[in-house]
Amino acid sequence: MSDTEIISNQKTILENQATILSNQKTILENQNAIKSNQASLDAILKNQELILAALKK
Repeated sequence: MSDTEIISNQKTILENQATILSNQKTILENQNAIKSNQASLDAILKNQELILAALKK
C-alpha cells in the first residue's frame, strides 16, 4: 500500500469518526426527546385515570 493510499484511508477514517460523533450526538438528542415525550404520556395517562375515577363516582 502506497503512502498516498494510507493517507487517503486515514482521511476517510477521520471523516467517518466525525460522522459517528455527529450521529451519536443526534441519538442522544433523540433519547432526550423520547424521555420528555414519555413523561408527557405518563402525565396524560395519570390524568385519564383521574378522569375515569371521577366519572365512576
